[in-house]
Amino acid sequence: MSIPSPADLARRPAPKLPARPARPAPTATAATTDSRPPLPPRPKPALTAEEAIAPGKLTKKEHFRRTFLFGLRASRMHAHARLVGHDLMWRAAHATGRIAPNQQPSLETLAAATGLSTGQVDVALATLHSRGWLQYRALREGPRAGVRVMSLAIPAAVLEHIRASRTEQAPDRRAR
Repeated sequence: MSIPSPADLARRPAPKLPARPARPAPTATAATTDSRPPLPPRPKPALTAEEAIAPGKLTKKEHFRRTFLFGLRASRMHAHARLVGHDLMWRAAHATGRIAPNQQPSLETLAAATGLSTGQVDVALATLHSRGWLQYRALREGPRAGVRVMSLAIPAAVLEHIRASRTEQAPDRRAR
């Protein structure tokens, strides 16, 4: 007995597949009744660009710092922007995300703290601002009136995504 070659294998007939059972013909009663499944619920209308980057409203049970850092880590922003966002969060108030007017970091301070160049920090700040993570506001009163200061925010679209992911992953704590 010899070892079969590929040519010997090609001469074999292909195996036959079993025949499929025929579908039953539609009856007259099936055509008259509506046997289609119900339509899925309509999704909520998508947010506009302005609504998506507008600051989201936290509930009383949600902590700003924890939610901000979770959303920032899950975002698909460049690593430099996330790094600058993390540094700004540690300079901000943990409950509101506001950075005190006398503790506003300069580009040089952020560059030294993160190890990035001032140009990279400037681009990272622009990215954070354009995506709704960083807000600028002008002070209206006090010795620094008119000065623009930074405050952190969680974009509304990201906040909705965080809430949805938390409800999907929430373990049943009563099962223990």
